[in-house]
Amino acid sequence: MAKMLFRWSIALIVLSLFAFGSPSLQEAEVIYLPETHDNLKDHKFQEEFIKRLYQEGYRFVLAMEMFQQPFQKYLDDYIACKIPEEEMLERTEYKKRWGFPTEYYSPLWRFAKEKGIKIYALNIPSELVKRISKDGLENVKDDLLPSKVYEHTPQEKERLREVLKEHPKVDEKRFFDVQSAWDNGIALRIVRILSENKSAKVVVILGRGHAPDLNSGVPRIVQLLRKGTKQLIMENPSSSQWTSPEITHPPTPPSFQTANRERSCSP
Repeated sequence: MAKMLFRWSIALIVLSLFAFGSPSLQEAEVIYLPETHDNLKDHKFQEEFIKRLYQEGYRFVLAMEMFQQPFQKYLDDYIACKIPEEEMLERTEYKKRWGFPTEYYSPLWRFAKEKGIKIYALNIPSELVKRISKDGLENVKDDLLPSKVYEHTPQEKERLREVLKEHPKVDEKRFFDVQSAWDNGIALRIVRILSENKSAKVVVILGRGHAPDLNSGVPRIVQLLRKGTKQLIMENPSSSQWTSPEITHPPTPPSFQTANRERSCSP
């Protein structure tokens, strides 16, 4: 009963967002659904939101931080029913490179597969992050980063320093470099996705720390790379946490069951 009430409460929240007929939702080219990675309410909100978006007839693609860009082919193969879910997860090295329970995100990619919605791998590869951490962002050039990498604003640095206080052994410059690389790489990927999908919205699934507001993180850099991009952050009203889970190892989650099941593909 408690699980059913929780599901309905999230569904009602999502329904209310659509009921207001927000012009921002209609006009938005990029919609961020930020999360605290181990917050189950955030994941349920994301699931209900994209289902409602589909029911309302909006055209959209998904872009997920949980997958790294070099593995795009396997997401495409999964959506095209060429490989099963288990193989997709193995080939994208999901467990090694992300590590959070698949149950958090499987309702999203299973729904996308069922409806033929393209999923884009959003994150930059771990190998690039390691190079940046070792050599410094100023010494690394890569096609997955903008030609001009945008640094954090003073306000962003202040916010990140608060996070860093909990990790005194982490070098500040390396931390800033890696966070900046993530934000710049993800922003560039979103801009490239927009160029491939002229009439579809880009729904972005990513950590809350990358999109705390439209003037920070990824949304700020998207605006710098593509002037005039209409962006919207849709927050789960029941969640107000902000963390940077990339620093720490994903926690062992409680049981998280979902009624969704992967569809069977026709030969």
